[in-house]
Amino acid sequence: MYAEVAGDSSLDEYTTGDSAVEKALQEGWMKVTESPSYSDSDISTVMDQARSFIASASDRSEDIVEKADTELVGLALELLLTDTADRVIRVTNDIPLGKAAESLLPQYGFDNEQIT
Repeated sequence: MYAEVAGDSSLDEYTTGDSAVEKALQEGWMKVTESPSYSDSDISTVMDQARSFIASASDRSEDIVEKADTELVGLALELLLTDTADRVIRVTNDIPLGKAAESLLPQYGFDNEQIT
């Protein structure tokens, strides 16, 4: 996903020019991480739930929901569960994705103050 928004030359259709993502990385309020751990059952479950939620909210098949969207929800949960972060902030214009995270993450014991 980072490559898409940061303008990786191997993904020419996604190039963004001067990237706000690069600025956020340089300023230290954003970082690039590995994909979430699929071996953790809570993380794989929330990713499956996110896929279903996004598909339903956007009236499309689960088969075409982007894996990166479900990974964002899984990664947010992983960061909270492992105490790597005490809160997560999602920045997206994808309304179904945002609503999926807001709806699903509290089911794992996190409150609205931890999920923005």
